[in-house]
Amino acid sequence: MNAGLTIIQHQVLTSLAEGYAARLGMKDRIRALNEWEIARRGGLTEASYAEYLTHPTREEIGAALSALQRAGLVAVWDRGAKYDTYVPTPAGTELVAGAFQASESLATNGTAIDERHEPAVMGAPAAPPMAGMDHPTNEDRLDEIIRLLRSIDAKLGGR
Repeated sequence: MNAGLTIIQHQVLTSLAEGYAARLGMKDRIRALNEWEIARRGGLTEASYAEYLTHPTREEIGAALSALQRAGLVAVWDRGAKYDTYVPTPAGTELVAGAFQASESLATNGTAIDERHEPAVMGAPAAPPMAGMDHPTNEDRLDEIIRLLRSIDAKLGGR
């Protein structure tokens, strides 16, 4: 993905677009992702929901979201007490989908590796690409819900 985006902006936009697409069929207010969800989904933080409020990466993610908003690629859905929620604009979704299709065709030709599959932070797992990003199936949605629940359970120590 080029479009003049930095690596962090690319990761944030991809995380937001994939997370939003994974929640297709849900109410818009539920589909929007907050800052922490975007950072966690993109592998940019391992901080808990509460820890992220004062985590150093929050400023970096916030700056990336602001730049993406100025570029017309994301929009603020709601201003929250702790975290704002965001949605990708049609241009942002198209840019991510176009980059995914381009990297898939290059990888098929054996000339490039899809950079979206590399961990965002050394040693941190990258968010898996959503199968059928344009039209996720119920199975895709359930897989996303299960992944999110497991993540929450792991953060709570399996209580």
